[in-house]
Amino acid sequence: MSYGPAVPDRPARDGARRRAFDALHIVREWGRGSQAALDQALRVDPQLSPEDRGLATELVYGVLRRRRALDAWLLTAIDRGLRGVDPDVLEILRLGAYQLAALDRVPDHAAIAATIDETRDSLGKRRVGFVNAVLRRLTRERPWRDGTVGDLPPWIAERVRRYAQDLNLDPDALEAAFCERAPAHVHVVAPAQDDALKQLGADGLEVAKVGDVPGTWEVLGGSPYAGRLFGGRQLIPQDGASAAIAEWLGAQAGEEVVDMCAGRGAKSLFLAATGAHVTAVDVGSERLAAAEELVREAGFALRDTVAADASQPLDAAQLTPGSFDRVLVDAPCTGLGTLRRRPEIRHRRRAADLPRNHALQRAILQQAAPLVRPGGELMYAVCSFAHEEGPLVIARFLAENPEFERARRDAQPAWVQPLLDAQGALRSHPLWHGVDAFYACKLVRRGASA
Repeated sequence: MSYGPAVPDRPARDGARRRAFDALHIVREWGRGSQAALDQALRVDPQLSPEDRGLATELVYGVLRRRRALDAWLLTAIDRGLRGVDPDVLEILRLGAYQLAALDRVPDHAAIAATIDETRDSLGKRRVGFVNAVLRRLTRERPWRDGTVGDLPPWIAERVRRYAQDLNLDPDALEAAFCERAPAHVHVVAPAQDDALKQLGADGLEVAKVGDVPGTWEVLGGSPYAGRLFGGRQLIPQDGASAAIAEWLGAQAGEEVVDMCAGRGAKSLFLAATGAHVTAVDVGSERLAAAEELVREAGFALRDTVAADASQPLDAAQLTPGSFDRVLVDAPCTGLGTLRRRPEIRHRRRAADLPRNHALQRAILQQAAPLVRPGGELMYAVCSFAHEEGPLVIARFLAENPEFERARRDAQPAWVQPLLDAQGALRSHPLWHGVDAFYACKLVRRGASA
């Protein structure tokens, strides 16, 4: 049984490392995502300096990204292996090893001393001798000089390389890109887009465009969480590929639109901002409440919300078959395309998840399809590059639903063309302006509009 911290209520001597240790504990023991865990840990110490907050962030994301390599290096310094090492001791050892191997600005002696202090403060004196011995052995042997341990589990690395082959990309470059830190992207709501650059500058942000994705910028300097745009929910942090999905749907003022699997409403916000009448559907009523609040804070409103399992028959009065101009199915998936942004995914997902997700995604698409009016559009999207969650889902859907066909590629807007494959499906990747790897396909229901 792990006895690690439940996030202490007062800062420790070394705030940055304590906060990093707490966040990693939350990720491992509580199953939280890396960003949510880090935010929770940092809230304990609001006086932490920007430099220490940056160090804590570097340590958390670095340890999660490089955990396979860190464990391989630690294995060379622990003769009895890692299996019997207490999980919290192992986490502290990973923090120490990461500093030794990856942080040139932290001298070895300082990294070891700080890790020893953290061990004593968090786990007690009894563990200090073991941690000290392991880290000192690492400094002597420096196993990271070999550089042969990959950061991705083999089954994920294999699929990354297959994705590179599909898109005629350099597989080594793509695999390396998935192991880097994700850039900070923001998406500006439609009414503010025309004057976005001026407003972003007024909010103290230095930015660069993310390709030609409407309203989407990479933050090069400043905090996206400060300023008038974020405060008024006219800007939200959102990866360029995710933003592209909402923009590519092409919702128009007055149209009836369904956002299936709406979550906390990021895409619902941008759809509502066009003037479309948006019905958000999600299995979680708490998430739908958050979606309503987000849209309302930005000055818009949802037409309706429906709490329902989208993989089961939808009998809600608000979801009349054949009455919607556009339906977006942003389906649950492994999230493999967000590996850089959510590095814990590589340790949580298994290849066996793919067939289970495939079945769920097909079921949701089948329930969404009848909602689309003749001549209307159905868009399927996932934040994954796995063939089983993207192209294979669409191929099987089209084989079983001849009333649908792929939208013509030459009819799509110019800005999205660089992201489209030969069949007209969006397949993004981090070698293109640093965006996540998404798959999306736009389908049209045959027949004239009623």
